[in-house]
Amino acid sequence: MNSGLGTVLSRLPDSAGWDYGGFAYGLEPLVLPPTGSPDTVDLLDGPRLTAYAEICTRISGLGALPPEVAPGDEAEQLFWFRWITGHQVCFVVWRLMAGLLDDVRQGRRAADDAVEPMCHYVHGYASMLLYTGSCPRDVYDLLIRPSMRLRHPGFSGSWAPDYWPIRDLVRGRDPALSGAGLLVDALDLHQRVHDGVAAKLVPDGRSLLRQAPVRGLNHRMASMLYDSYFATTRAPIQRHDVVTQLLRRLVAIAQDITANGFSPCDEPDELPVELRATDVVRCAEDLVDVLFGVARQACGLAHAATEVRA
Repeated sequence: MNSGLGTVLSRLPDSAGWDYGGFAYGLEPLVLPPTGSPDTVDLLDGPRLTAYAEICTRISGLGALPPEVAPGDEAEQLFWFRWITGHQVCFVVWRLMAGLLDDVRQGRRAADDAVEPMCHYVHGYASMLLYTGSCPRDVYDLLIRPSMRLRHPGFSGSWAPDYWPIRDLVRGRDPALSGAGLLVDALDLHQRVHDGVAAKLVPDGRSLLRQAPVRGLNHRMASMLYDSYFATTRAPIQRHDVVTQLLRRLVAIAQDITANGFSPCDEPDELPVELRATDVVRCAEDLVDVLFGVARQACGLAHAATEVRA
């Protein structure tokens, strides 16, 4: 627990068992800096880098080890955990993408040097779309969609405040990076994943926003409603607190995948065609490796000597 802000759960996991949310498949609040504000710069000392490396290695190894956590026996609890926690990971990844993009724009990092880490983040974003969208249609229709409607009849992903700084990049319209070949491929994968998950969960395309009888919600209120639904608050915190909160979630997600598999309820033949594409299937199958890549980039360990799973 962060000593300055009692609401920031920023202790690195310190056991092989479940160490997140107080119980298996529980949730934690996420604290992020105010939208649009840069992360407070803090120096990474040797002990912290070592601790980060140990956590990254644990994430890497989880997919090859016997489950340390009992499988979730309640579908609603398991997929609610995935829905909230996976979205929280997206928020942190978006902030990391925005920071990297800002470094390129301000000349602090060469565009060529930013392509690889940005690809890791885009793949991480795509994997979290698959992860949150892994719930069966009946769980989405009976639990998740009504919970969003109760928060607001027109609840929409477009309200996500941390997405706005990277929107043009994700849409391939940002001149700083989006022309790079590898990134173009990563963004194409993301778009197909996004379309496939939407087709699976909302096959008629009628989002809550399109159906809503209520209009005219101002941007600030929409952002606050979105944050509160996903148990996210805002406070000026240091970057290492942001990263540690990310690592707590990545470890828990890797444990979940190890214990439960990626799509325990899906029949492949029933999935939309986008989700059956070879590279999309590989993204799901390699989710733990994708998380490992995101963790190393976030921790500043991309060039460090960490153990990589064969």
